[in-house]
Amino acid sequence: MPIAIRETTNWFGGVVVCLILMGAIASAQSSAGTDGSENLSQLAQETPIAQVARVDEFPGEKSDCEGFDRYEIRTSQGTISVVCPHHPAPGKPWMWRSMFWGVGANATKRVARGDLKLVEQGYYVVIAPGDVAGHPRGNPIIDAAYQMLTQEYGFSKTLSMASMSRENLALFRWAAANPEKVESIYVDNGVCNVKSWPGGKLVPGNDSVADGDPRSWAGMKHAYDFETDEELLAAKVSPIDLLEPLAKAGVPILMVCGTKDTTVPYEENGALMKERYERLGGDITIIFEEKGHHPHGLADPTPVVSFIQTMRSRHQQ
Repeated sequence: MPIAIRETTNWFGGVVVCLILMGAIASAQSSAGTDGSENLSQLAQETPIAQVARVDEFPGEKSDCEGFDRYEIRTSQGTISVVCPHHPAPGKPWMWRSMFWGVGANATKRVARGDLKLVEQGYYVVIAPGDVAGHPRGNPIIDAAYQMLTQEYGFSKTLSMASMSRENLALFRWAAANPEKVESIYVDNGVCNVKSWPGGKLVPGNDSVADGDPRSWAGMKHAYDFETDEELLAAKVSPIDLLEPLAKAGVPILMVCGTKDTTVPYEENGALMKERYERLGGDITIIFEEKGHHPHGLADPTPVVSFIQTMRSRHQQ
């Protein structure tokens, strides 16, 4: 399908590499409307990280990821996954992704292919899931990964972040608390407004036209200790409510939005994100693709690749 770009900025002038992190749970579905990830924040018991002689070797189980080494590693807060380039780029750039991955899954294979193009260019891919509902309790999991990778393995002190669908909740919760560490944010059909997802048209008193997910809505109320729908509808827990620190820090955002997405409709998500971020002085670009909620990722990831690496270069100037 053709790609239409509504907003453009001068970052398209450079040729670069994008990294989109691959999720650690191969069985998780990439749709915001499917469950099965509610227990992601209940990670394994903490295990000390062994000191290693070389910074390009990691403890933990090693496997092949389309020709690249992938390690499952224990941090002080749980398990993360690291996909390693054959030749790390200067400064060891890396990208965070939360939970979804699958080169063989139709919903996510575009994202995986884009991720691997970044790995080919020397990026590391790090999968460190936060809280699936975007609760602040998920931040320590990402904090532990950041501390270990930057202090023990010499990774860059700033990172790119990428998410799709419900992963957006965890991304913006951590990014808003750590804006000085974020070089750029790339979002694909991301949940920006919990009234839209998991809320949707089935929640009484909600004016959304989105499909919604009643089970995830109930799970979100539980996560935040809300007893009523009204409490969650009024709460400021959506990514669109967490933008001010990122705008002040000058973090650029790139969003890919499907024109036929009824799970995360643009009007209730990307449009609100764009309007609020620009009002705060933030830099945000929207790319539209004629698709529904799936497949995630662009058919041609070149614009995303250019965005991510160009933003890293500018951040280092």
